[in-house]
Amino acid sequence: MTSAIRSRLFLIQLLFLVQISFGQNITVQFERSVEAGFYYPTDICGNERGDVFVLDGMNDRVVEINAAGQVRSIRPNRGTIYKAVGIACIDNKIWIADTPRSRILELGKNGRINQVIPLEAWTEPVDLVGINNQIAVSDRANHRIILVDSNGKISKTWGNRGNGLGEFINPGLLAAGPENRLIIPDILNRRVLSYSPSGRFPQMIAKPGAQRGQIIRPKGVAMNTKQQVWISDSFTGVLQLFSLSGKYLGIAAVDGKELRLKAPMGIWLDKNNRIWVVESSNDRVSVYRLRDE
Repeated sequence: MTSAIRSRLFLIQLLFLVQISFGQNITVQFERSVEAGFYYPTDICGNERGDVFVLDGMNDRVVEINAAGQVRSIRPNRGTIYKAVGIACIDNKIWIADTPRSRILELGKNGRINQVIPLEAWTEPVDLVGINNQIAVSDRANHRIILVDSNGKISKTWGNRGNGLGEFINPGLLAAGPENRLIIPDILNRRVLSYSPSGRFPQMIAKPGAQRGQIIRPKGVAMNTKQQVWISDSFTGVLQLFSLSGKYLGIAAVDGKELRLKAPMGIWLDKNNRIWVVESSNDRVSVYRLRDE
């Protein structure tokens, strides 16, 4: 990276820090961090029982933090999930986007791979989410969304490379919204949008930029009970909250100061009003209690 590019990135980050300082603070309280020997963890999900699962793909495993707070590793008995990126809890089953191997799979808590769904060659699945009795998959190699039906067959693909509506440059970690909406971080276009599962009726949630209420590197998204969207920005390290219609609602803050995390990616909101954030560059998961939104 040249010195000119470094200087420009520094100025963008500095401008962001100055401008968001006048935004609304949403108070969160640090509760705990989980450091379980992670090596660049990427994503997180939870089930109805309160168990949380963190994808630690560089260590070829999933780390379970059960409802009692106990931590254990789940490794595939056969095969590997090395360098997988996305994880989702769908119908209380653990599904993984096995990025380098162009497939998605269901991993049992006993380490058994119960189901493998191969995707097309040269596909790089980043994440997946259950929606409308299907599984939606983001594909960063082809800049598109893939829909897999209940029989494990590809029912539809949509999207391509570009910056228009229905186009992406590196779609990332997904979330499900109301009325079967898909919430999609369009990482290198620096925006977050929602669509119908078939790619229709786009709605901008967060736009690119360095001002408050804008984003630079959206990595994780999560929906709260008020149908508002939390977005993690891995460049600035902040968590911001938006309405589904794109209204900026505020930024996570601790003791009156904006919360700064190291390369936050996946986000999970549990039933106890806590937000779990994967800090990839810190090799840990941080948990904050939401006091108000």
